[in-house]
Amino acid sequence: MRLIVLLTIITFSTVLMALSPKRTYNHTPHDFHMTYEKLTIPSSGGAQLNAWYFPSDLGDQLMIISHDGVGNMGDYLERVKILVHYGFSVVIYDYRGFGQSSDFKINKFQYVYKEFYDDFDAVYNYCENRFHHELIAYGWGIGAGISVSRGYQKEDIAGIIADEPFVDFTALKAQFGKINAVMTLPDGIENNDFNALTVVQKTPGKNLRGILYLHGSKNFLYSSEDMDKLMNATSLDFKELYQFDVASRMDNFTINESDYAKQIYGFVLNL
Repeated sequence: MRLIVLLTIITFSTVLMALSPKRTYNHTPHDFHMTYEKLTIPSSGGAQLNAWYFPSDLGDQLMIISHDGVGNMGDYLERVKILVHYGFSVVIYDYRGFGQSSDFKINKFQYVYKEFYDDFDAVYNYCENRFHHELIAYGWGIGAGISVSRGYQKEDIAGIIADEPFVDFTALKAQFGKINAVMTLPDGIENNDFNALTVVQKTPGKNLRGILYLHGSKNFLYSSEDMDKLMNATSLDFKELYQFDVASRMDNFTINESDYAKQIYGFVLNL
């Protein structure tokens, strides 16, 4: 019985962290009656990324959204619609191997791929060159960590919203062992510009004015102490950490959509 319980815990924890790419879009902007433009954005190694641009006439800020590697961007249109309603233009994209982006072999037990960082860079460069909006990087799970690691020193990002970002890969590898998660990390990803804790101690981009960290109090992978460590290490003056009680997910949007949107909107207003 104890073995069954242990195996259940191992399986559950691994599934919550595993990359789970989906090629077919179960939902498209048409299903939500949203105005959008389909984009194809070139990335490293000849990869082509599928992205959707949602314009808003209510503000001059554009959010670059990076998801957590579960499903594809079609699964997150509800929150996109909320953000557009609040006046943000949005570009959401799929990493290579997801949705209609280029083929890419993915081992679901690898926590993240270095190529996903390249994909963020490609989308940022596209948005910087095409749009005249103030750019905000927003992501959850691995998308949050990538938004921090890559967005923190970008010249034209004004704000970062990171919902459950990875903090430190050396500590994360140890945590995988503690919870018996069968997960791996790419070679050489610790203690460099892939690592959020390393990057936030550096000089931020010249236009970066603030960062918002979102955290669930019951998260089994990153503790409140981990988030405090990331928060305290962040070199920016304007930094906030908001905790959702009882939340145990890699994405806190579904816990309380109203409170979630309120935190994001309030943060951006104060940038």
